[in-house]
Amino acid sequence: MRFRTIQVHPVFCGKVHVYSDFDGTYCPERHSVMHNPVQNPQMLKYCKKMDDFFKSTENDIDFSVTTGRTFGEFEAVSWLLKLRNYRLPLPKSVIVKNGSDEYIKQGTDRDFYDNGVFPYSYQNTSKEKENKIKFLTNWDGEKIQEHIKSAAKKLCLKFVEAESENSVKDYGDKSLFSKGKLNPFEWSKMPYNEEGFLQHENPIVDFELGSRNDGKLKVNLVFPPDYDYCPFRHYVYDTCVNDIKSYLHDNNINYFQSWEVANRKNHFRKSLTITPKIDDKELTKVFDTKEAVADAIKNNNLVIVAGDGSNDFEMLNPLEYISKQEWEQYAANTSCPEFFYGDMRKKLRDLRHLYKGYDTEYINDLRNELTENGFLEKLEEMPLVGIVVKKGNSNLQKLVDTFSRSGKIIEVENGQLDEGIKRAIRNYMNINNNFKIDMTENLRKIVESN
Repeated sequence: MRFRTIQVHPVFCGKVHVYSDFDGTYCPERHSVMHNPVQNPQMLKYCKKMDDFFKSTENDIDFSVTTGRTFGEFEAVSWLLKLRNYRLPLPKSVIVKNGSDEYIKQGTDRDFYDNGVFPYSYQNTSKEKENKIKFLTNWDGEKIQEHIKSAAKKLCLKFVEAESENSVKDYGDKSLFSKGKLNPFEWSKMPYNEEGFLQHENPIVDFELGSRNDGKLKVNLVFPPDYDYCPFRHYVYDTCVNDIKSYLHDNNINYFQSWEVANRKNHFRKSLTITPKIDDKELTKVFDTKEAVADAIKNNNLVIVAGDGSNDFEMLNPLEYISKQEWEQYAANTSCPEFFYGDMRKKLRDLRHLYKGYDTEYINDLRNELTENGFLEKLEEMPLVGIVVKKGNSNLQKLVDTFSRSGKIIEVENGQLDEGIKRAIRNYMNINNNFKIDMTENLRKIVESN
């Protein structure tokens, strides 16, 4: 790794930043399975292997976890790892809840595994990220959350906060459904028949509003099970929601909202998620990796993203890293408008056929155009490589099928993230000689070794 000096700021070149999903990608075993060490005999060996790998690449690879878990859920599984003596190396930072707050590591792995000092805290977040999102959307998480509590208080709603909506078995008192918080069986008080719950006039269940702690950059509110079955209840909670939306509107906050329908899994409680709106979409994992890729372009570095689930799709899709302005420029004089103006499914399908060598008039025309206008070269040279962990019936397979031939996506078996990282770096070395030159001799030896 070389570094160049621009004015007084050193710029490090030839470095790699890895963003990995946690469950099923970096941590190869399910949370529930780790309660019983007999069910995961390979975890000790895996943790030792990853520890050796990251220690050997310590000055060359920055490693962040980007997870669908909340901070509290990540902390809970970390303590479970410690309890089982699975000394899985802890990342430089943890980005929670699919693109929400980024928590910066303060201590060392030894502090945690030997002395029980968890190296992340609610106070130590990336202010740079928070300020960037505030600049783009006017989102101020602390003020928004204060207003939500105030809106609930005005309606005499009991405001219940916790780290997870998942099981008490896995998360104890961090669960919204632990003792003294929301009752998971509240729905059983409601009238119902074989067709489902029945409409009723008088509220039956408790007047509560649940809040899962998604960090300062996201809000998740959990409503009672009779929200849609009692008119008065509907009026009260809609009043609360409208109060919150009015606050967001009055403060010119650009936000995105989505509802999760009530079902047995969520104890028949619908929920509302509110996030900053970035590029007309909700805040997701791809926000952080886009920022990293933009930085990598400036500094001749590489970004590697890894995942195994649907919440990793955007982050793994190279097309998401092409800006709206660039799409418009490519489309300006196109003879293949159906590609540029088609949805993402259409774009991926066309590129899949292109890379597979389909010989049709449309694909041949598209291949010629994307070659001549530099689109394919841009994809190839983009400092991004994705790693998909194999998983049965995964919707990530379409990314593998589309981009594996170009080297932008590679596929690995569960528990082989380190090998995937090496392959990803080798892929990029082969197309970017300047990056290869800027790499340290140590990193080059590691990735070229079998």
